[in-house]
Amino acid sequence: MREGEAPAVPTARRAPPPPPPWEALPLVAPFLDAASLAAASCVSTSWHAAFAADYLWAQLCAQHYPSALALLRHLPEAGGRQQRSSSPHRRLFALFRFASDRCRALPAPRLALADVAFAVDVSAAGGESIVSFAVAAAEAGGVKNAAGLFLFGVDVSDRNAAIGPGEWRVRWTAVRTGSRWGGGAPAAVLMMDAKVPAARAAGAVGFGGRGEAGVAARLPAPGCGGERLEAEVVVELAGEERVVEKVRLGVMCDCRYVSADEGLRYLQHFLL
Repeated sequence: MREGEAPAVPTARRAPPPPPPWEALPLVAPFLDAASLAAASCVSTSWHAAFAADYLWAQLCAQHYPSALALLRHLPEAGGRQQRSSSPHRRLFALFRFASDRCRALPAPRLALADVAFAVDVSAAGGESIVSFAVAAAEAGGVKNAAGLFLFGVDVSDRNAAIGPGEWRVRWTAVRTGSRWGGGAPAAVLMMDAKVPAARAAGAVGFGGRGEAGVAARLPAPGCGGERLEAEVVVELAGEERVVEKVRLGVMCDCRYVSADEGLRYLQHFLL
């Protein structure tokens, strides 16, 4: 201390506020949400008794999940001393609260379009080839309004291939060709091997000189089940000779094309 300066007076420290009386806790509890109740019940034994009361969680169940109350008598008793001592309505609330967390979005497929190629054979009933091609899925395109869908188009107008009279057949195979899977052997899955009645192509070309004919076939279910998917192949025809100009390939569910991710998730069950 310098000469002439007054000695410093120590500042009195403020005492921490006393905890609220135990009787006040039940008055506050009904105004708290579920997260606040759960946090407050972990403070001390007295707070747990106030904030983990069963009637509070019963009110929250009635407010957020009223149908859950009818299930309480059907649920088994919780095991363990700690769980048996907790509120049954709190366990019921937690059960329904975390149900939404289980309904999360599916992960992105491990298989990519760059890993897949399609091989397609359109042949006459006698086995004579009409048009055959193989194309990488990432390079197949040309389908209007197909962005984000598992729908591809391949232009084959330069082949000058025509579908003649009589029954014809379509075979579509998906092949994994990507090199990012450890250099393993390629894998393939048959998407379709279907016969098309002659009348379907005969009446496809209208007065405008253009038309299309297609066929759909049920796809095998993956090992874990899932939706009923169909593979569809449509050939676009032109002229009286029914020249094949384009072939469209897609996967459908309930008459709609699935997304590219849905199609890839299906394929990876068989190709990975």
